[in-house]
Amino acid sequence: WALRRAERLITVSPSLKRWMCDQGFAENRVVYVPNGVPPIEATPRETPTGKWTLGMAALFRPRKGMEVLIEALATMRSQGFDVHLRAIGPFESPEYQEEIVSLAESRGVADAITWTGFVDNIAAELAQIDLFVLPSLFGEGLPMVVLESMAAAVPVIASHVEGIPEAIRPREEGLLFEPGSVSQLAMAV
Repeated sequence: WALRRAERLITVSPSLKRWMCDQGFAENRVVYVPNGVPPIEATPRETPTGKWTLGMAALFRPRKGMEVLIEALATMRSQGFDVHLRAIGPFESPEYQEEIVSLAESRGVADAITWTGFVDNIAAELAQIDLFVLPSLFGEGLPMVVLESMAAAVPVIASHVEGIPEAIRPREEGLLFEPGSVSQLAMAV
């Protein structure tokens, strides 16, 4: 009801604008305004040798695909790759945290994951990782963490869900994989 009465609707991605128009809102009432990203000093990066540190930043909840990332981490480690994960952000609920930590333990990768909890300085966290991963299972709008990673010159691998291809063109700004695909994510890393 409120949206129908609004003079203008603002979306954060072109795909969300298209969706709003598909819902019957007049195109001239829907405006796309991309999220701004504060300046981030890009750290010079070299391809790591030996240990790789992957990073994921999110409010951890089922739609973010943490299960997929844990399975991919287990796959890569079983193949001899020294990969670690820096999980940046809080959990949506204690129940989900228990579920994810239990999965990591059962897959033998709990010791390869650093859980930071909520952080105030995402730029400092991005400076500590070699590769940013966003394995979302559903549309994201235009994720700030992807834009922030790109601004910090951190390579990005993300799932091919609504919004993400607005920022990441395959093999140009990063790599995309099909949502839920453990094998594609592991191969992309």
